Amino acid sequence: MSGEPVEIAEFAGEWVLDLLLVTRASVPILGEFVTRTRSEVAVELAVRDAGVWQTQRVCTTAVNDGRGLVRTRIPPAFVAALPVISFPVDLTPTPSGWDYAADFGRQLIGWDGAGALPRADELARIRDDDGDGHPGLTVLVEAPVVGSGEVYVVQAGRTRVSGAWDGEALVGSVAIPELRQTVVGASNRLFLHAPSLVPDDARSRFRLTRGRASCAPATLP
Repeated sequence: MSGEPVEIAEFAGEWVLDLLLVTRASVPILGEFVTRTRSEVAVELAVRDAGVWQTQRVCTTAVNDGRGLVRTRIPPAFVAALPVISFPVDLTPTPSGWDYAADFGRQLIGWDGAGALPRADELARIRDDDGDGHPGLTVLVEAPVVGSGEVYVVQAGRTRVSGAWDGEALVGSVAIPELRQTVVGASNRLFLHAPSLVPDDARSRFRLTRGRASCAPATLP
């Protein structure tokens, strides 16, 4: 397909989602800073039942705090543990092209999803999704004063996107109506205090482009 899609059916096929989520984090000792998480997501759009469905899996994720104070690395096992998800999308023709909107649904990482996020001592509710022998999913962290180590987290989140065709891709804004995280363990006890996270929807964005995801290591602009 080249140029602007004329019919819904022309959206069917492989796409690449470049997703940038921005949050404001507050961490004991280190203070407040902005964190950017950029993911490359392999997407397939399919037309069925007179509607469009989006199926996607995360290929790579990179995290940067913007100041280089806290270095966070998402291991491949973390990314591999993220589920493939599928959901309906809204594609609406307009005089200037197409509008696009989607709700990725509630996504749970490392726990059963019942009630509040589990505490570290509620092992029956925590899953070792990445299979490394530790509760939740493992993130690698390095920070000044605190040092480096593994942090084991559980999360609940929801992502919504809305935008329009810009002549080359579907682009637009990201809203994060839910983002919660709890640290349920760490190799360094100084990392046991979970940062508070506040989504910055005004600075989060996406770009959905036709093509096949490379799944190369994610980079941040």
